[in-house]
Amino acid sequence: MKTRTFLLCFIMSAFLIQAQTLKVPTTKDVKKAEQSTKTEVAKTTDQASIGSLIGQLTGNISDNSFTDSFKKNKSDFVAKTNTIKDAAGASTALQSLQGGLLPTAMDAGWGSVKGKWLKDAKTANTVKSVAGLTGTLEKNLNPSVFKGSWGQARPAWQAALGALAK
Repeated sequence: MKTRTFLLCFIMSAFLIQAQTLKVPTTKDVKKAEQSTKTEVAKTTDQASIGSLIGQLTGNISDNSFTDSFKKNKSDFVAKTNTIKDAAGASTALQSLQGGLLPTAMDAGWGSVKGKWLKDAKTANTVKSVAGLTGTLEKNLNPSVFKGSWGQARPAWQAALGALAK
């Protein structure tokens, strides 16, 4: 009986000691973590222009998904997108990207949004609107057209695009 009591006291002491070593974050720690997260999001947004995001999307689409003429100029197209800083240039680039895709690169739902998308792309005059159009185009691409690396790159790309779409 004494052994059981001693063993039970020992186990309870061990749990109490373990419970005391857990560190509960202070308000200061939480605020510091929140600020760090905001800083990282701001860095990502600052470094991502709408043109570079269109270039990243284009670079992650398989060459087999483009027309022959677009495929020949793909690397020049991607390089030029990295210099785009305004909505007009981004809208033009996005329309060129869409026009360079083969019909088979688009999923079945594209047919129902294509007409409105083209109309909106021609009149887009803000980075916010071009960002939204870029997201719509990406969502309507057949998943099989993407290179294998897109799965890892996509979350950061979507976060940067989302920041520009606000």
